[in-house]
Amino acid sequence: MKNKIAIASAFLAASSFSMGEIVINDFLSFEGFVDSSYSHSEIDGGPADDSNNTFEVDQVEISWLFNFGAVTGQIDLQHEGTNIQSEGDVVEQAFVNYALSGGGVVTAGRYASMLGFEAYEPTGLYQYSRAYGLVEGGGSNLPWYSQGVKYTIASDSTFFGISLQDQTFGADSGRLGGDDDSSYGVEVAASIDLGAGFSLFVGGAFEEESNEEYMRQYNAYVTYETGAWLFAAELNVSEAYRRPIFSNGVDITMVSGLVMANYAYSDSASVTARISALEIEADEFEGFGITKYTLAHNYALSDSLLLVTEVNYTEGDVAIGNDSPEDGDSAQFAIRLLFSF
Repeated sequence: MKNKIAIASAFLAASSFSMGEIVINDFLSFEGFVDSSYSHSEIDGGPADDSNNTFEVDQVEISWLFNFGAVTGQIDLQHEGTNIQSEGDVVEQAFVNYALSGGGVVTAGRYASMLGFEAYEPTGLYQYSRAYGLVEGGGSNLPWYSQGVKYTIASDSTFFGISLQDQTFGADSGRLGGDDDSSYGVEVAASIDLGAGFSLFVGGAFEEESNEEYMRQYNAYVTYETGAWLFAAELNVSEAYRRPIFSNGVDITMVSGLVMANYAYSDSASVTARISALEIEADEFEGFGITKYTLAHNYALSDSLLLVTEVNYTEGDVAIGNDSPEDGDSAQFAIRLLFSF
């Protein structure tokens, strides 16, 4: 899915805005969403026993879109609730695009990573929760948002992008590891439509830091569409070397992946089933691993209002230091009401 978003974004920068936004004049328009939810979570064993009920506005976002021909821009302003990792009022994205004569686009500013099957916004998800977290908001070490310069080029069936940035897995990204000492980061991505409903995406992100720490992330996924069905499979591999405070360097390996099926049984409703898993190994950890099972239903109450219900169950084990692995599991029920404009 993300490869389609990337291709659409490249065409957007080179041509005009989509039909969804509210047009103010020839140069300015905006769009956005309000994401509200109720969730009940039960966590047993593992690092903690907990029961939690949450009802709040999780996220409000307004995207301001600027169009000056070959030059376009976007500023995303958002507020996130206490149920989201980076809560508060933030500028999520702020970038400028310049469309080149050969079909490429140069982007400069703060923008989203090109990696990962799952969309970063709830408007692009097939379910409520993300694949690799124990509960909403955690998990995968895929990059999030970074500041830098990016070049992308797309056709009807292919996409290529390369990004040079000052941080890829930095502290402000919310990903595992990373700090403010990054020297540079590079991200590369490519996708191709293989025909017969299949598409393939491959990409990687690499960061070298001034204190000899590093992180490497590899991401690949394949999608298959046939009739009302969409199938997807993703694999992520992370390698990192970190220097914790008052400790020797630590080698960390993370492997995660998912398989997903979505069936649209009407013009306004679909069902999603997903199985995802995450494993982490580090020098002083005996191991960490979870498997998550998700079933979700999406129903469009109108063109601008979406109701999502989900149940998910996560099981796994955690071990810290010399402790033996301890089994744990969690269950979650959630309802999301998503208003988009």
